[in-house]
Amino acid sequence: MPYELRVSLRYLTSSRLQTCLILAGVAVGILAFTFMAALINGLEVSLTEDVIGNIAHVTLEPPDRVPHVLPDPGDPFRPLAAVQRGSEPRPEIPDWRRLERQIEATPGVRTVAPQVTGNGFLHRGERLLPVAFTGAPRGKLSAIVDLEGHLVRGALPGSPEDLLIGVGVAEELGVTTGQRLLLESERGRRRSLTVRGIFDVGGMINDQAVFVDLATAQSLMELEGSVSKIGLKVDDIYDAPRLARRLAGATGLDAESWIEQNERLQEALTAQGNTGALIKLFSLLTIVIGIASVLLLSAVRRQAEIGILRSFGVSRRSVSVVFVLQGLLLGTVGSVLGAGAGWLFCRLLLELTRGPGGDPALPVDPSRGEYGMAILLATLAGALAAILPARRAATVDPVEVIQH
Repeated sequence: MPYELRVSLRYLTSSRLQTCLILAGVAVGILAFTFMAALINGLEVSLTEDVIGNIAHVTLEPPDRVPHVLPDPGDPFRPLAAVQRGSEPRPEIPDWRRLERQIEATPGVRTVAPQVTGNGFLHRGERLLPVAFTGAPRGKLSAIVDLEGHLVRGALPGSPEDLLIGVGVAEELGVTTGQRLLLESERGRRRSLTVRGIFDVGGMINDQAVFVDLATAQSLMELEGSVSKIGLKVDDIYDAPRLARRLAGATGLDAESWIEQNERLQEALTAQGNTGALIKLFSLLTIVIGIASVLLLSAVRRQAEIGILRSFGVSRRSVSVVFVLQGLLLGTVGSVLGAGAGWLFCRLLLELTRGPGGDPALPVDPSRGEYGMAILLATLAGALAAILPARRAATVDPVEVIQH
């Protein structure tokens, strides 16, 4: 064992109560660090999954087809043509099958779902309910929203005559599977459909959204052979903006990622991340101050011992290394204990806060506690905290100490 390490261990074990207290302080600081990391990271994952679980990661839509205004060459302030908003051609994607194959071949794209969307009303006798309907090809109705995994009754539509509704719509109209409803679109087209299944994905989708076969939606929206947009899921949700830009250039369509559609969510997550970073910084500062104060006190108390060591030929560098090693040991051991305690605390909190449905009240994710980062930073903090005490100890004059 190196001489400096042996002396460092001797100093730490000679004041066991003091060493235990500083180790406890480091452990508590790291516990707070890892808990905040698990909470903030878990909250980010929870909010992101809640937002993107039922939406497309990237949405491709046809660009606006508004004619350009042509000025009169003789009078540049008098236009020769104008367009009134609302009278422009209805946006549609006629060659969606070719684009679907092209998008599916793009690396990073997981699922592609051409869709026809529109607004309308569901009729049942005298009752009328406004809804938003979506049509997709058979086999891709659950590509964006996991309808198949959240069916509570019936099955997915298997023909153009089938209708899939949420539990909120079913309760509002008092219907169940096998009953017929009249769906009227905003274009004035009507279609009598049979309720094939009922889903429960939570949120407003249950109360406002219905799903039909693509051919049915095309007929209701007068888009025979075309779709109104293409939604897709990607492998890496945070790579969605880059893929959106790439697909926009490749297809000529307007592309928007889920991040662009949810700017407020990103602002909230950024603010939460900054708050967590500040709390973790204060935890590390507490560790630095605690270790520095203990080692500085040790350097003052052990001046006589240090003077004797110096008189036996121990160099100033070796004395400095002794105190830096103490800081490293305190930071490493304390952070390992704190990381273990933090993981146990997060696991315990996760189990204690579970509600009747099994979901925890706090979105704590013990696997995202950044334990390795915490141990590394605490170890470095311990070494940095020992620099001032090490310099103080290295400047001890052996002649002056022995004379006193």
